[in-house]
Amino acid sequence: MTLRYVLPALILGFAACETTPPAPVTMEQTAFEEAYRLAEANLSPVSADKALSDLLTTQVLSPAQRAELLYLRAEKRRAGELNYPGAATDYEQFLNLLPEDARAASVRSHLGDVRAATQSAQARLSRLQSIDDWFDDKVLLGNLPEAAARYQTSGLTPTERQVYTLREAGYICATGLGEPVHNFGAMPAYAQDLTWCPVDPVS
Repeated sequence: MTLRYVLPALILGFAACETTPPAPVTMEQTAFEEAYRLAEANLSPVSADKALSDLLTTQVLSPAQRAELLYLRAEKRRAGELNYPGAATDYEQFLNLLPEDARAASVRSHLGDVRAATQSAQARLSRLQSIDDWFDDKVLLGNLPEAAARYQTSGLTPTERQVYTLREAGYICATGLGEPVHNFGAMPAYAQDLTWCPVDPVS
């Protein structure tokens, strides 16, 4: 091969080397196990859901690591009656990643449960409901922002359990800077000094 052909080939080779990105590094197992432990121990379904979602979207994970996070997020969602359609998707992805896992049978059972509960919630929403029941069904279907907005504009006070969910999600604050959560009748102890947060919750 003459110099006329060697030089362009070398230039192309160097360019290819310079533009090849480094291979992504999978999350170190010790760090993964610590993050998993913290999410598992988190008693707030909303907070745990956010932590797990952040890990799933920001970390490079092995298939086994991803499956474990999907399983835990689905379990947190199911137990907290939070985003059942999302829980169903998580269970499905877990089964795709680890179809022979020892938990597969229970996952399939839970998957059937959340699908049935989703259909029931959708049916209830097609009928007249109290705002308390409407809120719970919207949260179960993964529509917390819409549910929070309706409570805020209604002027009605959420239940104690709903206040906990809304505080964990960043919609209710104890700053005293926003509109009061309670407006009518005797003040429930759990709503004392609570206001609607003046800014949008952090996603």
